[in-house]
Amino acid sequence: MKLLSIKDYLPLLTRRDKRQWLILLIVAILTGVSRGAFLALINAAIAAGGSGKTLLLYAPASLMIIAIILGGDFFAAVRGKALAARMTVQVRDGLMDRISSANLQTIESEGVSDLLYNVMYAAPTVADALILHLNFANGIVTLVFNVIYIGFLSPLGFAMAVAIVIAGVTVHSTIERTNQSRRHTLDGLWRDSQMNILGHLEGFKELRLAAVKSADYREILEGIHRKWLGETITEMKFSSLGVMTTSFFLYLAMATIGLLLPALVSVKPVTAMQLLSAILFTMGPLVAVITTFGQFGRAGVALGKIKRLSATIDAIREPRAVSCRLDLPAFEQIELKNIAFAFPKEKDRASGNEEFHLGPIDLTIRRGDIVCLAGGNGSGKTVLMRVLTGLYRPTGGTILYNGTPVSENDRQAYREQFSTVFGDFHLFKELLGHRDPQEANVAALLEKYDLKGKTAVTDGAFTSVELSAGQRKRLALIVSILDRRSVMVLDEFGADQDPEHRHRFYREWLGDLKAMGKTVIVVSHDDRYFDAADRIIRLDFGRVVEDRRVRSEALNSTQGDKVGATQ
Repeated sequence: MKLLSIKDYLPLLTRRDKRQWLILLIVAILTGVSRGAFLALINAAIAAGGSGKTLLLYAPASLMIIAIILGGDFFAAVRGKALAARMTVQVRDGLMDRISSANLQTIESEGVSDLLYNVMYAAPTVADALILHLNFANGIVTLVFNVIYIGFLSPLGFAMAVAIVIAGVTVHSTIERTNQSRRHTLDGLWRDSQMNILGHLEGFKELRLAAVKSADYREILEGIHRKWLGETITEMKFSSLGVMTTSFFLYLAMATIGLLLPALVSVKPVTAMQLLSAILFTMGPLVAVITTFGQFGRAGVALGKIKRLSATIDAIREPRAVSCRLDLPAFEQIELKNIAFAFPKEKDRASGNEEFHLGPIDLTIRRGDIVCLAGGNGSGKTVLMRVLTGLYRPTGGTILYNGTPVSENDRQAYREQFSTVFGDFHLFKELLGHRDPQEANVAALLEKYDLKGKTAVTDGAFTSVELSAGQRKRLALIVSILDRRSVMVLDEFGADQDPEHRHRFYREWLGDLKAMGKTVIVVSHDDRYFDAADRIIRLDFGRVVEDRRVRSEALNSTQGDKVGATQ
């Protein structure tokens, strides 16, 4: 088993925390030496006899050493926990920074459960291991000092004790190496449990309505927990066996020095007692050092997960905002030239699906158009919208904004042209990006979209987002309007609306959005409302099979002039 070293943590620590950790390491070494010195001092006092002079000579030194040990332990505990807490926050913030700048495909391929595991569980596990290094250093220093002291008392006793302890530690390390694979298994089972519990909560309605489904799902979850429990017990058995093995060899060392050493060489009774007390004093630090192996093993698994995720995201991470353009010229048109997209083959094989290919597609979206994007399930509508909005990176072709190719440094500014309400949208309670929202304007929109009395805005946040599916989509539409983006993508917006609000969406609200100067792309199956659009694009098997204008070019030109005059 590879022992985690401080080098593994250096990239995770700030300069200030590196200095703090060094101070804590010095304190840990000092307290370790003090523990060894305390043992030698007490043994020397015993050998000197219990006179008043001995008390005056050794008592002040003993009290001073005790003060150093307790003060050092308190300092290390308080500062160490603070350091671990800061490191946890820093690792979590670093992961969230990477996740925030990741490609959507990476987020989807990693999965919510694994990402949550890395942020919430792996980060504190790794940070706690940093403090384990301090305890490990403290124990090692105490052990080294005690071993030197044993050698000072009796070279032969030293040789016996060291040989026996090394044998015990070797056996324990062998056991721990075999246990590491179980920790990887436990890690996977923990994530499976988390994912299934999350699924149970998200699918509560479906499971609550069907006792058989609920029982089946619980059986799956209980099966995972049974495996986890079995592996945990086995892992703990082997870890405990390793600790007991070390303890056995320590007791064997005590028996050897107490029984065998006097038979081999002449040893004074007081020296024998000092040797035994030294070995006994060694047991605590040695067991503490040995037990950290298991914790280092678990931390190693967690750190490996964090490093793998970080490397995966960094491999396709976009430039940081400081090197990117912050805005683009006013939107006129977006052109997709020979655009193609395909999911990685590994994803298709893992899902058992045939490989999906989008394109090649040539398409132009112009300012002020209302576009209906139609097509059957699996035709590529959602994928095309994610490529168009910059959430998916095309595997072929070029996206041009106002005739200019979108470069790597333009990508985020390009995304900023869009506001979306996807089918799997998330509605934040906070009005993010709006430092001082005009509550009167929001109230007017809430009334317009029949949400007055359902929710309101207070202190920059909605009072409630616990609404029906249709109401949530209308609230998301309000947020998109407040975002003041040039292009709006509404994915199956009418599907969750009641007949009245679906009719109003197509016959009233789309016209209002057009009057605001918005370009609106509506992904829809409501073909009876397609006449509300300026243009219909139909996809099939990832290709554009129809692209026609619904309204006359002359009418569109007139409306476009009116929109331009109002801007």
